[in-house]
Amino acid sequence: MELHQNLLYAEQQAISAKDLNIIEDLLKRKDESLQVLITAKQSSEEGYPPEIESRISNILDLQKKNSLNFRKLHIQENQPEVESPEANLISKRIRKAYFN
Repeated sequence: MELHQNLLYAEQQAISAKDLNIIEDLLKRKDESLQVLITAKQSSEEGYPPEIESRISNILDLQKKNSLNFRKLHIQENQPEVESPEANLISKRIRKAYFN
């Protein structure tokens, strides 16, 4: 949980800084830890202590907040008419990660 939370805070800073390269790197690292958290949340019927369930919920809420903030940033960004192929590829990957 702590690893994913740290990645989310780093992602939050990258979104604020509008650094798409860092965001893309963090997305790769977050995928695995997010899947573990989602699985834990879905199997919480096993009786996790309330503080663990609360922490999982808080981390997933932060994940949603980061996605929303990125969407707002993406809408506000003025996209140039002609993007470099590299920038276009990064932009497509990030859109896929945040909008799916």
